Parts: sequence; structure tokens; C-alpha cells
Amino acid sequence: MIVQKHKKFRHHPLCKRINLTHLCFADDLIMFCKGERASIDLLLKAFNYFSKATGLVMNSGKSNFYTNGVPASLVQEIEQVTGMKRSAVPFRYLGINVPSKRLSIMDCNCLIENVVAKIRALGSRKLSYAGRVVLIQSVLSTLHCYWARIFILPKTIIGAIEKICRQYLWYGKDPKENPALVVWEKICRPKKQGGLGFRDLHTWNIATIGTYVWWVQQKTDHLWVRWVHAVYIKSANWMDYEPRSGASWAWRKIFQVKNMFKNLLSTGEPYTAQKGYFFLKPLTDKVAWYPWILNKWICPKHSFFCWLVAQNRLLTQDRLVRMGILDTNSCEVCGVMAEDHSHLFFGCAFSKQCHILVQNWCNVLVPAHDCIQWWIKWRTHSATKKKIIGVILASLMYHLWQHRNACRIDKIVMKLVCLVQKVQQDVRARLQLLDLKCNSRSVLDWVKNL
Repeated sequence: MIVQKHKKFRHHPLCKRINLTHLCFADDLIMFCKGERASIDLLLKAFNYFSKATGLVMNSGKSNFYTNGVPASLVQEIEQVTGMKRSAVPFRYLGINVPSKRLSIMDCNCLIENVVAKIRALGSRKLSYAGRVVLIQSVLSTLHCYWARIFILPKTIIGAIEKICRQYLWYGKDPKENPALVVWEKICRPKKQGGLGFRDLHTWNIATIGTYVWWVQQKTDHLWVRWVHAVYIKSANWMDYEPRSGASWAWRKIFQVKNMFKNLLSTGEPYTAQKGYFFLKPLTDKVAWYPWILNKWICPKHSFFCWLVAQNRLLTQDRLVRMGILDTNSCEVCGVMAEDHSHLFFGCAFSKQCHILVQNWCNVLVPAHDCIQWWIKWRTHSATKKKIIGVILASLMYHLWQHRNACRIDKIVMKLVCLVQKVQQDVRARLQLLDLKCNSRSVLDWVKNL
């Protein structure tokens, strides 16, 4: 039975131009018609034919109908005929709330609840900073991306998600209002620019909506594209189009996004959300230390720690004094000099002795002042050997910091040999996980002797 061709059937006013009667995804079905008894009966009759042919029937307890401008008497008739109850928008479809007007903060509360639930479920595990970074990138941001591809989210909601992710990154499953070690704006920079590769959620939201702008411009064969051309754009030129005053809030937002990307779309190149994102947030100069710190060779927790060192954001004694937390800035290990990044890793007598032992072990000159600058300027060895030296240096700096914390908190001073042994164990374990590809026999022999 073809409902659209029946002479008594009347489409929903906004669906007539493209003959739209239903949307179906898996076992979710939405049907549309004009609010009159004849059209409703025909739509239900067609659905009954479908049920008999497929064996799929309606669950009246989980189904609802929605009306606007329909007499109360007709609403009662529909309830009696269908067994469904009348409900009000927004309704939930495919995991999101579908409102009839502007997306409100209340409509997005379930998104916040999902993010918090994920943290409670997965946050019970004792994860390092590096583990939390992976969780935020793979799970929490994904929940946002699903919504961001459909709606322009309120800035309050985006701010709330970023706050949850930021607090979880620094303090784990128990959120605190304490300040973060690194501002969120820096964290959201690409890794090559010194960040962790997180996305700026608001910018990414706009970039994903830009995909719709591109589809409309290209008249892509999507139902929604056909609908907006039939209802809104009609015969107008999309790039010169201006929405009428009565247009929906969502459509006016898409129009605003179109104006943001006008210069990008005028190039004629295919649009992607990633292109739109970097159009709004252009790439800047790369940081020199990126190849050493943020690569697959280094253990993730060592990599994150070295990233904090490069940002000069460790809570050393001199910084704690500036924050008003401590009164003295003397080194926790040697107790002689003021403790800052340079002294802790290179100037402290304990650190210098560790450097000598590591140097004797790996037969490579270890930096005496600045690890990052030394690595950048070091051009005398193969790329493989250089990366392995980076693994050694990262492990050494990490364990020097761990030793400093043990001195400060537990008042335990570790033996030099024990600390170097920990570095050796970390490096050997890491090299076993890596697929070394090197044609240099001397480098391979050097690796075997580590």
C-alpha cells in the first residue's frame, strides 16, 4: 500500500514537498502525517501491512504520538485507536533528545550524566596521567562528538564537559576545584605545537556542523539535504542565501556556520571537519622538543612527565614557595641549593652522580645542563640510537622526580645504584615492546649491550 498516492492522505505540512512519511533506523520508527483522522487511519493501515509482512509489531507501552494544533477530541480518538499516549517534545531518538525549538541546557543534561557515569565506571582503576589522557581522548570526547555532529551545543554544556575532563585528568575520579598544572587551552593544542592533541570542543562542534554546510552546497544525496532545499532554500543560491525571520533556531545556526567557512568553501576543495577545525584554529610553529617527548618509543607515563617538564610546570620547591604553600625552596635531596627544574635534574649532586652512572652504562654522553636542548642539537648518531637515548633520558628524569618525592614525603633517600637499576629495567622492558628497525650493525650491538 503506497500511502503517499492515496487521495485521502495528507502529508505533514513540512514533509509534503519531498513526500516524507516516515524515518526508520533499525527498530526505531517515526511516522508523519497531517493531524486529521483520515490520514492517521491510512498511516496506521500501512503500518499494519508492514507488520504482517515482517512480523515486527508496535509496542504500545514504549510508543508515543506528538501533535500540535490538533483538537482534544481527535487526540482522544488517536489514543483509543492506537493504544499510545500523547507526549511532548523533546523526545529521545537514537540516544539524544530531539527538541522542537532551541536546544536548551536541560536537553543536554543526559550528555553530562553519561560523561560522569563513564568516569565513575572507568575511573575506579588507578590510572596514571597518561592513562587518563587515553581515556579522555577515546571515551569521554567521543560522547561529545556524537552530539556535536548533530547540534550546536550550548557553551555552558561544552564548558561543563571540559571542566569534567580537566578535573579528571589532574585529580582522577574525585573532582577537585584545585588549579590545573597546565591550562586547558595549551592541552588542546596539537602535539607538534606542545599540546596533548585534545580537541577544543566548541571549535570542533562548529567544524562538524560545517559538514552540513558542505552537503547543502554540493546538494549531496541525503534526505535532510533534499528537505532543506525543498523547504528553506528552494531556488536560491546557497552561498548568497539569507534565512527568513521565521526560520528555526537550528537552521539559523547552520547559516552562521556557513558564513564562518565561506572562504574555505569557496576554494572548491572537499570539506572535512578536520579542515574546518584547523581553519578556525590555524597551526602555529612546532615546538622543538616534540619529536623526543611525544613519540611511541617513550613509555606513556614518562612521556607525559617529560611534557610537564618541557612546560616547566612541575611542583618544585621554588614554585610551591611562589604559590604560598611552602616557606623554603631548598632542594629536598641535597638541601643546599634552591630547587627548580634545572637544579633538580642537572645541578643536584645526586642527579650528577646518577648521570655519570647512566653515562657509563649506555656509553653516551648525558647532558649536563638542559636535556631538551641537548637532544635537539645532537646530530652525531642514527635516528634509532637517538630515539633510544630519548627513552633513557625520559626514564632517568622520571625516576629522579620519583626519588625527590620519596625524599620529601617519606624521607627516604634511595641508593644511586638502585635508581639506575630502575632506569635500566624500564629501558630494557620498553625495547622489548618496540620493533627495532635499524641497518646499522654497531647500533644493534649497542642495543644488545644495554
